[in-house]
Amino acid sequence: MTSVNLSLLRITPVLLSMALVGCGEAPPPNTPSEPAPTVQALKDTPVMPMALQEVVDTYVLGGTRTDLQREAMIAKLVGATVVWRFKVYDIAKEDGRYRVMSELMDGTEPGAFGKFTVVAFVTPKDEQDVQALLKLQTGNEVEIRGRVDGVSVRTALVLSPAELVR
Repeated sequence: MTSVNLSLLRITPVLLSMALVGCGEAPPPNTPSEPAPTVQALKDTPVMPMALQEVVDTYVLGGTRTDLQREAMIAKLVGATVVWRFKVYDIAKEDGRYRVMSELMDGTEPGAFGKFTVVAFVTPKDEQDVQALLKLQTGNEVEIRGRVDGVSVRTALVLSPAELVR
């Protein structure tokens, strides 16, 4: 293969993952949505000591982890509360919450070519949180506490509900 073809093979999964993350899944019309767990419930649950980079390395495309290892990781993570620090890529307001998306993160293993992102649905506790969210820019670091809701197409992990850690 030529170097141009190899470059396209490396870029295509990144573009695909960005497109998939940008296309949020909405519930079908006339489907009652379940009430979202409150942010207060986050304070009542212990934090799982899991490094974000370990999650990235498990799910990034081109890594050495197996489907069995990914299944074990997701079984451990879903429903758990985590506290992670990451760089902000974008923030948008949706239904009274803020969707905070991390920059795309690389795996640390040789040969890993995919990217991974965290999407946290943050409910501000007060006006200070709102102001902090309004001041954040692409590339700023933020620390978020949230409940792991799931992993989407091996490219994004969703935290909902979530809150800013101050």
